[in-house]
Amino acid sequence: MGISLLNQAGNILPGFLKGVDTMAKKNLPRRITAFVLVLGVSLVSIYGLLPWLTDSITPLASMSRSLHESGIDPSRYYYTDVEQVKESEQYLRSVLDQ
Repeated sequence: MGISLLNQAGNILPGFLKGVDTMAKKNLPRRITAFVLVLGVSLVSIYGLLPWLTDSITPLASMSRSLHESGIDPSRYYYTDVEQVKESEQYLRSVLDQ
């Protein structure tokens, strides 16, 4: 069953499941160019397009402004040093304990 699905996917998307053999056949300058192109598009998207979208869409802009004013760094995974987190944690504990 699994092999037939891979064969069907290979027929639908030719060259998609070729894997390492296809990469080994491409020359180094072409692979480096593709890498630089993908990296460039990623960086432009992350640092150009997404901030522009955030600023141009009103609900996103207000959330971004609120995070900035609160001193919350959205790139952090844990917010243990932010006062609002401590307050919300205490509130949740008090509500759940009732």
